[in-house]
Amino acid sequence: MRQKAQDNILIIVIGVVFFLNIIDINFLSHPTVEELTVVGWILLWVGALLYILSVLTLRGKGVGNIVDSGVYGVVRHPMYLGAMIMFFSHIFFGQNWIVAVGAVVAMVCCYLIMLSDEQRNAEKFGDEYKRYMEKVPRMNFVFGIVRLQRRKRELKADR
Repeated sequence: MRQKAQDNILIIVIGVVFFLNIIDINFLSHPTVEELTVVGWILLWVGALLYILSVLTLRGKGVGNIVDSGVYGVVRHPMYLGAMIMFFSHIFFGQNWIVAVGAVVAMVCCYLIMLSDEQRNAEKFGDEYKRYMEKVPRMNFVFGIVRLQRRKRELKADR
């Protein structure tokens, strides 16, 4: 129960940081480099796509069991990774230290909630979740794709 309360505090911090970053980015005047803003848009869309894909996968598979297909077969926490990438994009939009600090704080909060979720999932699902953890990396998308391709090759070889 204490961990859930800590997670709720982290979620509130994320919400406050998001709100403050949006105000800073949209309403306060800072000199910006246009090319970096383009990078921000690319990161924002990549993060949003990852987030949306994870939500759609969960809607199709349910949340009461371990989902290891789709984007969840590549990384264990695509929703948090998507959110972290979107917060990282704020740095390229705001291009000032206040937004950068806020983005880092929000990314750290996302990471801490992710670790807490892993602990709860390991307690809830036991060895099955631990095997999933060994099979699929936490957030490393490139390593996750490599592992997924290896698993597919191994399945083909077994046939």
